Amino acid sequence: MVYTSKHPNADIPTNPSLYHFLFLDNPKKISDDKLCYLDTEDPKTSYNYGQMKSQILKAAAGLKREFGFNKGDIVAICSPNDVDYPVILHGAVVAGGACATIDHEADVKLIAHDLNVVQAKVVVTHKDNYAKVLEACACAHLPKTNVVVFGDAAVGGLRTVHDTLLSKQELAEPMTFTADQLANDPAFLYFTSGTTGDKKAVIITQRIVMANLAIKKEWPFDDINILAYTEFHHASSLLTAMNFAFQNGATVYVMPHYTLRRFCEALEKYSIHLTNTQPYIIAALTKEKVAEEYDLSSLSYAICCGAALDHSVTLAAKEKIGLRVFDIYGMTEVLCIFEADADLTEKHSIGEIAPHFQVKLVDEEGKEVPTGEMGELCVKGPTVTKGYYRNPEATAKSIDKEGWFHTGDLVKCDENGYFYYVDRAKDMIKYYLVQIFPSDIESVLITHPKVADCAVIGLYQKELTTEYVTAYVTLVEGEKPSKELEQELRAYCDSRLDDDKHIRGGVHIIPEFPRTPSGKIQRRILKEKALKGELSL
Repeated sequence: MVYTSKHPNADIPTNPSLYHFLFLDNPKKISDDKLCYLDTEDPKTSYNYGQMKSQILKAAAGLKREFGFNKGDIVAICSPNDVDYPVILHGAVVAGGACATIDHEADVKLIAHDLNVVQAKVVVTHKDNYAKVLEACACAHLPKTNVVVFGDAAVGGLRTVHDTLLSKQELAEPMTFTADQLANDPAFLYFTSGTTGDKKAVIITQRIVMANLAIKKEWPFDDINILAYTEFHHASSLLTAMNFAFQNGATVYVMPHYTLRRFCEALEKYSIHLTNTQPYIIAALTKEKVAEEYDLSSLSYAICCGAALDHSVTLAAKEKIGLRVFDIYGMTEVLCIFEADADLTEKHSIGEIAPHFQVKLVDEEGKEVPTGEMGELCVKGPTVTKGYYRNPEATAKSIDKEGWFHTGDLVKCDENGYFYYVDRAKDMIKYYLVQIFPSDIESVLITHPKVADCAVIGLYQKELTTEYVTAYVTLVEGEKPSKELEQELRAYCDSRLDDDKHIRGGVHIIPEFPRTPSGKIQRRILKEKALKGELSL
């Protein structure tokens, strides 16, 4: 069956641009004097709402003046989080073009790949990674004169954003768009994580963002402080730190460089109410000793996204530090299609269908499965991407002829219309005739007090012609790796699992996991490293 929302449809905004929706037509009438953005590493660097509005218009004017930026042109940002990041991001759209966000921690080859995909006209980088970006730009045949750097200090012979795009008092007139342009023209190009193959640039339009903000039910927040440490080139930050915050008059504290200690310091110092985070960070707040050194009582809610959240982590966060977690199912291509709250998260549900969406669950043959059975999640709705930028082949593989986007995620729906995430279809382990989901083992392993994070994969045993369940873990700070501890962890899991799910490939302690920018463990890379023998204590 096709599932639809129980709730009435919300009004999709008809504002002539996202800028109008956020700043000019916003019914909340946010004061220009209210603090909007502040850099936690340099607190003197900040913008109030009035300054943020004008800086975006300055950036749009600067793009046109300095680089001849026109409708359809692309600005690429490859940088850690910065208070001027949303200025350039929204300025590109106000000027009639789009902004592409690129992982600043990627290597030269991958950055060059992304620049080639989006055909950027202007690139904005940072003192931390400018050399790598310049090398990538050379590979992509993009002139150095079209590269600028965040901050006030010029590096590598590059001009700064403040000396170029923001150097004049000229304000661009906010461009207005037709309904067709709002719905179809790219505004933001956000790359997929690449966990199952080549990265692709997802088209996100202005209408998609406005619809996402309008559809979401009222959150239990009023005058809130948000800590933005999740990378701005991740779609959750696009929505929360760079759109939801503006819509609701929040104050965003920007953290350019993450460590757990810096994170906890900022939570305490700025009385943070809300943050976007990942499951392993929530687990760290409940297990790591460094978190016990700080007063985290202001942190009421965490929006968890980017990776599957284990139920034990949710309950531990509530019990140990009073943190309520919103487990938000989403992906760059569909954004958020379910309504979730802390109560549903504590019941291990990813929520119920949001207004305007249709969902169906299908088996491997594309046939719809009955309620209660697991199937691949397929989606239609106003926040689903139009496709992948300059990649019609990939678009056709993901969006079928009837307009359904196939997520590749396995999900169940109960008789009350609540949905439950199972796993990625491609991560399934096949042990002889038994199909095993990594989450079945991970949900046990993560409960061990010495385990900081874990991932389970299937490694093929040629002589047995089957896969063995194999686990990799990182340890909480202060725990020392040893073969004895690996055996202890294996015994801990095996004693709590059916025989088919026993960890026959062993538990292996490693220093760290390969991760996407959103914090998701890259199982494909983990498996490649395991097969090459590159994972060790």
